[in-house]
Amino acid sequence: MLRAFLNRKKTRKLSEVSDVRLAEEYDFIVKSKAHLDGLEKIRKVKLRSYKWRKNIAVPVAVVITPVLGYVDYMLLFLQSGDDRGAGLTVLALGALYAWVTHPRRQYAKAYKLKILPRLATLFGDFTYDLKGKIAIYKMQPSKILPSHDRCDSEDYFSGMYKGVDIEFSEVDFKQRRRSKNRTYYVSVFKGLVILLDMNTKKFYGHTMLDKNKGKIGEWFKQKSSNLKRANLVDPAFEKIFDVYTNDQVEARYLIDPVMIERLKGLQMEYGGEGMTAAFYDSKMLILIESKHNYFEPAALEIPATDPRSILSMKKEIGEILSLIDRLDLYDPQKVREENNLTLDNVESGVV
Repeated sequence: MLRAFLNRKKTRKLSEVSDVRLAEEYDFIVKSKAHLDGLEKIRKVKLRSYKWRKNIAVPVAVVITPVLGYVDYMLLFLQSGDDRGAGLTVLALGALYAWVTHPRRQYAKAYKLKILPRLATLFGDFTYDLKGKIAIYKMQPSKILPSHDRCDSEDYFSGMYKGVDIEFSEVDFKQRRRSKNRTYYVSVFKGLVILLDMNTKKFYGHTMLDKNKGKIGEWFKQKSSNLKRANLVDPAFEKIFDVYTNDQVEARYLIDPVMIERLKGLQMEYGGEGMTAAFYDSKMLILIESKHNYFEPAALEIPATDPRSILSMKKEIGEILSLIDRLDLYDPQKVREENNLTLDNVESGVV
């Protein structure tokens, strides 16, 4: 598959490669060929291991499930409904599943450690850390973080693009819950978190974008955030999102038709089930809720040399960077002038 991709590119004249990013993709895949060939050897070994384990696990599961199910039933009966000693079936099948799928996780980890750091450099001064995370103190002032007791993170990218510091990773915010017999954690948000910091440009106000939650949800949001509902110009957008701010002029300037389309595109690209965002200080924070696993290689059954997996990851990152292209146009001086103009109009009775 990789060879066919490269051969197809070689047949094109240099003048035909007008898209710089396409040329970069081709160059990146050429330079990654040695890594992908090495990963293909790992993939074949892990695929054989996975198939062997699966062939063993299926008959084992068929045998032990009814046996352990009966044991669980007897334990519940003997303990008068107390389930602390039961659950052997779930435990055993969970362990069996983890054993069978272990080769898949090993391959995914090897792929990430080999390819994602190289993919990060394709966008400039970027780095990749498998278990890195965005510092909570940077995100806390946004007012959009869910209440949580634990934060798990993976696939952390950081760098600078067009003078904007950027960090993004997969995050799982969890709350601690207690029942009669145990303490456990429940996910309250799982998805992609993106933090942009413009450094030299600072927002005048605080603007939040949240899922449309109806009138009651809107009332609670305004009370809890001390922000007011913003009046925008896109009715279709307002059916999906609510915008709250303490600076109406800046909110309309930030959430303009171009930004609206970028945010819609970002949510669609990442298959988000919900999205929230905040503009505060010099930062923009975006939370995209989704059960999808981002920045993952293709299935174990697909050759590592297939370039589509890399190009798909590159496209995901490109969607994030498109937001920076839009924020680069943000001009605080223009917002100040429009604010002053609005105040002058109010005082003169024009508005």
